[in-house]
Amino acid sequence: MTNTVPTFELFAPNATDHPGGALPDGGIASGPEGYAVLSYQLATDVLRNPRFANSALRLMEEFGINDGAVHGFRARSIIMQDGAQQLRLRTPLARFMGPATVQNTREMLTDIVTRIVGELDDTKPVDFHAGVDRRIPSLVYCHLAGAPRTDAPKVQELSERTLALLARDRSLKPDILAAYDELFEYLGDLMERKRAHGLGDDMLSHLMTLADNGKLTEQELFDEATSMLEASSVNTGHQIGLVVWNLLRNREVWEQIVADPTWIPTAVIEALRLYPRTGVVSKIAMEDIEVGGITIPAGTDMHVAVWSANRDPERFENPGEFVLGRERNQPLTFSTGPHNCLGQGLAKVEIEEVVGHLVRHYPQARVVDSESAISQTAGRWTINQLTVDLGPRG
Repeated sequence: MTNTVPTFELFAPNATDHPGGALPDGGIASGPEGYAVLSYQLATDVLRNPRFANSALRLMEEFGINDGAVHGFRARSIIMQDGAQQLRLRTPLARFMGPATVQNTREMLTDIVTRIVGELDDTKPVDFHAGVDRRIPSLVYCHLAGAPRTDAPKVQELSERTLALLARDRSLKPDILAAYDELFEYLGDLMERKRAHGLGDDMLSHLMTLADNGKLTEQELFDEATSMLEASSVNTGHQIGLVVWNLLRNREVWEQIVADPTWIPTAVIEALRLYPRTGVVSKIAMEDIEVGGITIPAGTDMHVAVWSANRDPERFENPGEFVLGRERNQPLTFSTGPHNCLGQGLAKVEIEEVVGHLVRHYPQARVVDSESAISQTAGRWTINQLTVDLGPRG
């Protein structure tokens, strides 16, 4: 096998100038951060291949976090497991996060969205990111974990500060470590409160009951609860904003949705394809592996460019265009294979409820581009500010 591959700097500021899909010389490229997978089919192959492990622990070690409680949590966390152990840890969460929970959560979401949008001053442009999309996921977490709604700002802050690791900014190390310490303390206190008042039918109570029945160890319980809180808010919050930003700026599509709201789920999937919050999923080759005719040496970083795969012309016709009703629309925004996002069904419902509220109550809403700031750093689309003129209430 050959190891001659084109060069592509995946984390360079101008990386997204690439329109998507394979380069002329192939779907795999190399750069200073390792290999990059750019085409849809090869990205799918890598994400589904158990011989590629998650690189989250290596990223943590690159920050100089080589031991201690935070390193131990990451080494044991579900995203670092494969095979039987991964399945054993994932199954309780997967069962709880199934279609029934998602559907039951929709009514609660309608109430949350109505309440927090109702707090906005709709007589002038609003920062939709600060006022709406950042706040929703932490409130959903509190509902699922059986935590009081007043804990939502704390949950939001902890999710944002711990997952700041993904920005690959090593100067953030002290705050990241402090955030994990605060998260561990918060979870310990929350579980004590729940035991004192009696377990319920929420997800955290479900995990605690499994531990009480010997199906999870106390350490596994705490690690799963940590993973659940860590991933609860920040990515979903930004993804909600990215979809709203995309739809409101595409007026023809927006008017179609307003005229026929049954298009909302389809429109959300297409917006997720075009602007995935998690633009890169990083893996490590656990042994020498051939991908697309290239031998990837053991221990090598393999970065899957989700944003590029989602715009691969070999998989999506007219990939840079918003096509409402696109057929075979299965973007890799929530990954695929054994480590696909457990909360993707819930995230889609959160987005659909926000879009649906705007369609029903603010059909003339528009993005104020001059007062909005959307960026992409280290493969992640980020809402820095999303200013929306809601217009007259419909």
